[in-house]
Amino acid sequence: MIVRAPAILRTRRRALAALCSLAGLLAAAHPVAALAEAWPAKPIRLIVGYPPGGGTDTVARMLAQQLGQELKQPVVVENRAGASGTIATQQVVRAEPDGYTVLFATASPLTGAPLTVKDLPYDPMNDLIPVTRIGGGPFILVANPGFPPNTLPELVEYARSRPGEVNYASPGIMTANFFFSEQLNMDAGIKTTNVPYRGSAALLNDVMAGQVQYTLDTPGTTLPFIRNGKLKALAIFSDQRLDRAPQIPTAKESGYPNLVGGSWYGLLLPKGTPPGIVDGLYKATKTALSSADVRAAMEARDVMVEGSSPDEFRSYLQAEFKRWQDVTQKLGIKPQ
Repeated sequence: MIVRAPAILRTRRRALAALCSLAGLLAAAHPVAALAEAWPAKPIRLIVGYPPGGGTDTVARMLAQQLGQELKQPVVVENRAGASGTIATQQVVRAEPDGYTVLFATASPLTGAPLTVKDLPYDPMNDLIPVTRIGGGPFILVANPGFPPNTLPELVEYARSRPGEVNYASPGIMTANFFFSEQLNMDAGIKTTNVPYRGSAALLNDVMAGQVQYTLDTPGTTLPFIRNGKLKALAIFSDQRLDRAPQIPTAKESGYPNLVGGSWYGLLLPKGTPPGIVDGLYKATKTALSSADVRAAMEARDVMVEGSSPDEFRSYLQAEFKRWQDVTQKLGIKPQ
């Protein structure tokens, strides 16, 4: 004889089974929320597209140390140098969007490469999520001490009287150094010739040796050579004069208000990263950047700390891309 459970017991069992089933469905439907709540539960990789020991790597490591303290997990810098940061960017684009692979980026792979590299294997505006623009530093226009012009207006007049004869050095056509140099040419109505190099060390050596007349680079790189007389400064591309070098006039003072900017650094995550992780990384980074030690270390390298919000960083990237798109179109540059 079969003994059946009382109806009320059967009802309770069905209700319990339904609740378990619903809980399972909710967990399956919201793995993103669960992932964000647990983050970070292990070390985070900070991918840097430049070699160890350089300016970008130095800033990344300063931030990584403080960020690790804020997140209570190690933040490990991994250098994936090559192709002006596009190799590192591609690696992050292909990474799992779980918040454990973060791109420490500069302008070149995000706003320069899409305009100059054919068949770029990523779309920075759609394949990455901006977290924060950490900060940056203005370019200084430096020249060989024997180069006749001593100011930006003098350089313009000199180049105008010698179209195509004056050369400038840059780390390549996808870099902000190149774009700002060409912006100067357009604004001043002059024609100078780009001589591309693989990095700052080689190009600065050639400027100091007189092989190339001038270049644009950051204060941290150029000021030591300006002070020992191996380079001379004609202008700085900032809103105000630099406290550590007040003798260098701004390009704006010389009549070129568009020439404000330089290098910058930012953090980005792969598309699909949960909003909670994006927000968590942004808040931790902003707190890390407010540290007195980090600010002092960055200011010593003339990096102006910003810590913009994700939306502000996205707007900045879009504006910079449009800005340099206009330059490449006027120059007739095609991706290659």
